[in-house]
Amino acid sequence: MTNAGNNRLGLRFREAREARGISLAQASSETRIIQRYLAALEHGEYHHLPGDVYARGFIRNYAQYLNLPADELIDLYRIERGASTPIQVVPAAVPPRRNTIFLPSLWTVILVVLALVVIGYLTLNALGLTTINSTQVAGASTSTSVIPTPTLLATPTAQPTNPDGSVPSPINPLATPTVTITPTQDVPVQVVLRVDGGSSWLQVLVDGQNTIEGIQSNGWTQTFSAQQTVQVKAGNAAVVEVIHNGKAPVRMGAPNQVVTTIYTPN
Repeated sequence: MTNAGNNRLGLRFREAREARGISLAQASSETRIIQRYLAALEHGEYHHLPGDVYARGFIRNYAQYLNLPADELIDLYRIERGASTPIQVVPAAVPPRRNTIFLPSLWTVILVVLALVVIGYLTLNALGLTTINSTQVAGASTSTSVIPTPTLLATPTAQPTNPDGSVPSPINPLATPTVTITPTQDVPVQVVLRVDGGSSWLQVLVDGQNTIEGIQSNGWTQTFSAQQTVQVKAGNAAVVEVIHNGKAPVRMGAPNQVVTTIYTPN
């Protein structure tokens, strides 16, 4: 505890605060220092402070808040409190650099793993095997027997002539043929598949039996007949065209979408 006449530290704090028109309560709120500790500093009542270390911290924060020289006020506090040795502020020492073997950090390992995942995803995406499967069921049934139907191949015929002896116009080889299949009573399910506009991985199960599996190129077409179900799984659904029981041809899905569809007699 000091006499009021020797309380130069508190006087400087109080004059600086009042010169700025700041109340003690406002200073306490903005510095986050309890108001009674600020009052103890301004009145030189150091015995009301929680300790020497805390007191120096309060002085430094309060001085910075009022734009006063913190080190000078800390020395003034030491003199008024009667300390025998000056308080020195020593900057933290920077440890010397050491040549050590590089060890990857956790973040480095995570970034490498993410990079591998992205590369794998792009590879699978190129093959059309990355999208979530969507199953479209066109009727409920179970598989029992297999009745395979051979692929219908066109046979070359002689060039026809009109009744008047003229030759009809040649057919454009690039035109897309229209295929219409009418199912018979012996074959309740007929599915015509055609790959148009690219290539796609295909798997076809006729009455539960794996009939074909692999990548089919542009222009590939084949007919499948079954008693109960024909299940088609396409890796690039946008290029696979389906004719089910003589209905209008439809595309199985979107580009690079993996779609599984089960076709039944209905």
